[in-house]
Formats: sequence, structure tokens, C-alpha cells
Amino acid sequence: MQETNLYTSTIPPMMKTLGALSKLLDKVSAHSETKATERRPGAVYAEALLNDRLVFDQFPFAAQIRIACDNAKGGAARLAEVEIPTFEDTEKTAEELSARINKTIAFLKTIKPEQVIGKESIKISLPYWNGKVLTGFEYATEYLMPNFYFHVVTAYSILRKNGIEIGKSDYIGGLPLKDL
Repeated sequence: MQETNLYTSTIPPMMKTLGALSKLLDKVSAHSETKATERRPGAVYAEALLNDRLVFDQFPFAAQIRIACDNAKGGAARLAEVEIPTFEDTEKTAEELSARINKTIAFLKTIKPEQVIGKESIKISLPYWNGKVLTGFEYATEYLMPNFYFHVVTAYSILRKNGIEIGKSDYIGGLPLKDL
């Protein structure tokens, strides 16, 4: 049985969810090709999907992916007390967004459990918190993970709204089921 701690409740779940998000991007590409016409190639359809949003004042799909990645790498780095890697926000295709996810997962893999375990009491602040702080535990449970999942589910919902055939299993990914 795996021990629950600040590492196991943040880094592995974010890696798993980013992997599922990458598979959703594969479905964007495949779906776009089925909609392609001579006048509107699949790339045009895919671009429209990447720029679509649920409502006018929310970020578009591509930004939801970027923000989920930024939450994952920033959160992991803050909890491990290491420098946050910088990624440019220049992705314009599903393939480029998938590459960003892969870079994020690669960074998360560099964070070792011992860098995060026991950091429940560290103080974490973000620039827009106006000098206020959260403990590492509060940051992970009340900000990082809810915010991360918010952007992932928003990206998922944009795809559903556009008729891409995905379901809950695409969002959750595989489960580590065991025999009784």
C-alpha cells in the first residue's frame, strides 16, 4: 500500500492527469481530420478548437492546457523549493501543446519524494496574494490541486461541447485496480 503524503497527493496525480490530457489532444487531431474538407483542412478545424472557449470571459482551450501545465510545474517546484522552469506560451497546434505537456511531465519526474515530503508547513506566496501566504499543505490542498483540475476539466468540457467523443474514462485515465 502506498503511503499518503504531500508528494503522493500532488505530483503523481498531476502526472497521470497530464498524461490523460495529452491523449485528449490526440483526439483533437483525429477529430479534426474527420471534419476536414477541401476548403477547410483539418488544421483549420483544429485551430478553431484550440481557440474555442466555454463562455466569452474564460480562457480558450489552448490557454487551459498551458495553465494546467503551469500549475503543475509551478506547484511542484514551490513544494520542492526549487526554481520553476519557464515555458514560452507560443503553442499553436495540438502537437505543440502535447509537447508542452511532455516537458511538464519530464520536469515533474525530476522532483523526488524527499524534496516534497514533510513540506506541509513551508510558507508559499504568489505575487497576486498581496503578501499573504499559505502553508505547503494549504497550498497543495486548497489552491494547487483544485486550480489544476479546474483548468483540466474546463479543457475537457470545451472538447465535449465541440462534439469530440470523449467520456469520463478519458478524463480519469486508467485506474490501478487490483484483484480482491
